[in-house]
Amino acid sequence: MKKLKSNIANMAIVLTLIAVLAAGALAWVNDETSGPIEEINNAAIENGIKSVILGDRDIEFTVESPREQDGFVFHNVNDRNGNLLGTAVESTDKNGFGGALKIMVGFDPDGVILGYTVLEHSETPGLGAQADGWFRQKSADVQEQPVALDILLGKPAAPGNHNIIGMNPGDDMMTVSKDGGDVDAITASTITSKAFLRAVNAAYKALFGYTAADAVSGASSQN
Repeated sequence: MKKLKSNIANMAIVLTLIAVLAAGALAWVNDETSGPIEEINNAAIENGIKSVILGDRDIEFTVESPREQDGFVFHNVNDRNGNLLGTAVESTDKNGFGGALKIMVGFDPDGVILGYTVLEHSETPGLGAQADGWFRQKSADVQEQPVALDILLGKPAAPGNHNIIGMNPGDDMMTVSKDGGDVDAITASTITSKAFLRAVNAAYKALFGYTAADAVSGASSQN
């Protein structure tokens, strides 16, 4: 077999063949994996809907076809009689510490938060990535200590709160405590905490169609 001459034309031909073969291989891999990936994503959404609305409750339920609006996705969940149990809302904040933070948060018909789950994030492991569990943990009570220790060490800090389950963005200040809100930020991850709470507030506003100030006055117009 005659060896190809090492010149520009032959190099271009070889590189073109390599590019074509690589593109074909990538297309084949994408075609083979797109189906399983979609199934995994759909399963994650289904499990998320159940967890943020039902929690540990074991009852019959149905999920209506998802509805998309202005970048949000709404999943109404009904009981066996067709009564609305709550709505799971997919919401994304683009300004997390590592990039976009996508969550699903469940609201009952009155706007009380039933649960949440983090669907996608690019946060730092061990810090911002704690959002998936931090905002459902109840803060421990401060232990009393002798007065002498109060004098020497100072009084222990107030326990604070970083559990949003049971809160209502229409009634509660769903911002970090350092900004005057009712929720303690993740330790050393204020940016992630703010992004998470913005996503929750945005989901609430998108679902009920009014601002928190209007919510307190009772001017509701749920979608």
